[in-house]
Amino acid sequence: MRQALAITLMNLQTLPARWGVSAVVVVCMAGVAGVMVSMLAMAQGFQNTFERSGRADRVVVLATGETSEGASSITRDQLPLILNAPGLARRADGKPAASVERFTIAPMPLRGAEANLIVRGVSEQVQAVRPEVRIVEGRMFRSGLRELVVGVGAQRQFDALPLGAEVELSGVAWTVVGVFESGGGSLESEAWGEVEVVMNAYHQVAYSSVTARLESEASFGAYRDAITGNPGLNHTPQHETEYFEAQGGILAALMRGVGYAVAAIMATGALFAALNTMYASVEARAVEIGTLRALGFGGAAIVVSVLVESVLLCGAGSLVGGAMAWLLFNGYTVSTLGGNLSQVAFAFSVTAPMLLRGVVWASMIGLLGGFTPALRAARMPVVDALRAA
Repeated sequence: MRQALAITLMNLQTLPARWGVSAVVVVCMAGVAGVMVSMLAMAQGFQNTFERSGRADRVVVLATGETSEGASSITRDQLPLILNAPGLARRADGKPAASVERFTIAPMPLRGAEANLIVRGVSEQVQAVRPEVRIVEGRMFRSGLRELVVGVGAQRQFDALPLGAEVELSGVAWTVVGVFESGGGSLESEAWGEVEVVMNAYHQVAYSSVTARLESEASFGAYRDAITGNPGLNHTPQHETEYFEAQGGILAALMRGVGYAVAAIMATGALFAALNTMYASVEARAVEIGTLRALGFGGAAIVVSVLVESVLLCGAGSLVGGAMAWLLFNGYTVSTLGGNLSQVAFAFSVTAPMLLRGVVWASMIGLLGGFTPALRAARMPVVDALRAA
């Protein structure tokens, strides 16, 4: 180990003389780590947006077998059975703390392209159910009027949603009367109106879902059993946290998969760069290696020194790439694509585990890329190495 440490320190001291070939490894690994961390940050930011939307003391009721509100249906005669089941919290007036909702997607121009805005019909008492929702501009919509409050995320994405704007939805004019925040959750990418007015405008006769506060987290079981055991219903309650985690988890997993796939392709190129660089380094130091061997330094010490140099170069590149990803993308706000997808705004989130993952990937590439050149250095005949002078 003392021999390996001595050779490693000597190798690192000579790096400035070999900065050209060494920089190739650093730049390649910076690209790999930067791309991987950026893609993971995008996936994490997207999932965080949905996770912030849910609370453990709330429940979402959908039609059994449906995973999204858009495909769920609750008829008017089923609604009292859902709202009067035991386990829901009550407001001061004795009514259930619940918001009956209708999920609709409306086409809307987005910077010259066609995108989809989520229009959610909600009950007037929605803020009693979702206390994290806060009006930051204007006011709440009034009952019976075609008025909208829009999330700050939707307002950033769509130019047609400033306060006071007239917006055409389903052929009728609506007025934007307020802007709300919800703690950075996915609801900030939506526009809300009174549920009955929204359904009337879109000629809809059934609700999509019910979101309600529970008496306590422990009352979920009693409420679920009452709903699933009622022969007049074909609906299943879910914890709101589980519902939103599932909504964001699928696409977030796809983003992570794409990120790892792209990083793996780039890592292959970085691996060859590391191989070539370390081979060039060994050849350039042939006389030095031969002298060390002649002085009694073992082959194992030389192998360790070459591997350490390779890992350190790759690790330095990953730190550079991770730092660039953090500086450029952490907190950067984007949105999902238009077309058949609803528009959801979210911010990239670069975390320490992601940066550590980049270092781990770089270290593995450094070990693989340095292993064969290290063996070559250790097996290099002393006479041939000295003759290279």
